[in-house]
Amino acid sequence: MKRSIEWLPAYFFALWHLRRPPLAEADADERARWCRDHCGTFAGRWFALGIGLYLLFTTPFVSSVPIAITGLIGITFGIWHIAWQIIAQKRAGPPHIEPPVPFPRSHNDDEDNPEDDPRDH
Repeated sequence: MKRSIEWLPAYFFALWHLRRPPLAEADADERARWCRDHCGTFAGRWFALGIGLYLLFTTPFVSSVPIAITGLIGITFGIWHIAWQIIAQKRAGPPHIEPPVPFPRSHNDDEDNPEDDPRDH
């Protein structure tokens, strides 16, 4: 039962992960890199939940005010996580992008290229 209760905040909140090891002992730059890389996922979950509930509220079948308020709160948490990601991006910088890997070209790839193409040498 305890594991299923802990699943909900772990699925929806980045702050839950930042307060647990190994991120709790990490330095601020490492935490910012983690948030830069993962807060978009949490924001997407909140946006999906919030917009889904708000669209459910706008249908003529279910127009309950608590569903609309919960949907707006979900959208707000999504914006909150996106703001965290933007702040972490400013602190940690852009993610490291590895240079492209050169692929070997086969001489028979293109019939239009002559055999003595200088790009192949």
